[in-house]
Amino acid sequence: MRNQYQSHEAILIRTKQEATGIKRFWFEFADKDGRQIMEDCQPGQIIELWIPGYGEAPFAPCHRPQDTLLELCVRQAGHITTKLHELKRGERVGIRGPLGHGWPAKTTDGQWQMTDNRWAGQKLKENLLVVVGGLGLIPARTFIEGAKQFWPNGKIQLFYGAKSPEEMLFRDEFDRWKKEGIDVQLTIDQVCADWKGCTGVVTQLFNYAVCVGNANAFLVGPPIMYKFVLEELEKHCFKDQDIFMSLERRMHCGVGVCQHCAVGPYYTCKDGPVFRYDEIKNIKDAL
Repeated sequence: MRNQYQSHEAILIRTKQEATGIKRFWFEFADKDGRQIMEDCQPGQIIELWIPGYGEAPFAPCHRPQDTLLELCVRQAGHITTKLHELKRGERVGIRGPLGHGWPAKTTDGQWQMTDNRWAGQKLKENLLVVVGGLGLIPARTFIEGAKQFWPNGKIQLFYGAKSPEEMLFRDEFDRWKKEGIDVQLTIDQVCADWKGCTGVVTQLFNYAVCVGNANAFLVGPPIMYKFVLEELEKHCFKDQDIFMSLERRMHCGVGVCQHCAVGPYYTCKDGPVFRYDEIKNIKDAL
């Protein structure tokens, strides 16, 4: 059984400027035990990254399924992320994880099953709607890249909103996702030159495009987004038990010790970060 407190050495292989203040990082593990993290990591789970002398912080991996390199996409916002942005190729960090429970997608004898015992007996719907705001595309990307494995015959629809085209993450992958059969719907907050698509917050896409039916909804984004997206999903007859959302922003130590991530009877790091909406709907300040 893996020691959840043990970090494994990872080497920075390359970086890419994804958007203003946001970088992508590719790390290679230095040993077999570290590489096992890649094999075990499921979409929606979290890893903890440690920089000697600076501390540790939780991040959502965003690598494509079957990749051998750990990929992170991080905005420079504080002490640890600033140091991370300063790292050079060949420098080393510590990684531990994966932590928590991810999105509910798993195939067993051709049937869709849940990956968490809390959802045992519930089958996934025929289709999938992924609603993402801003940096939420980071924890959603791994799942989106592998979604056709879980919904090979269903319709997959992505609603993604950002402040501007320049702040949209993974822009060079949108055309490929469309070619792979994903219905990608985009919006930006305000009108700008050369933008001919939807304008407004992500909920505007419910009016701009035809929302897929008979679907599960997966939500990732800022807390304020959830409130208004949930209202739209109710209008479109989504049931509470068919809606899943990530509370990864609450992650802290990752092992349920510091208790900073407590949500009612749950620990986000142990029971989440992905929750079904009916589990947390009536918990004060959960969203």
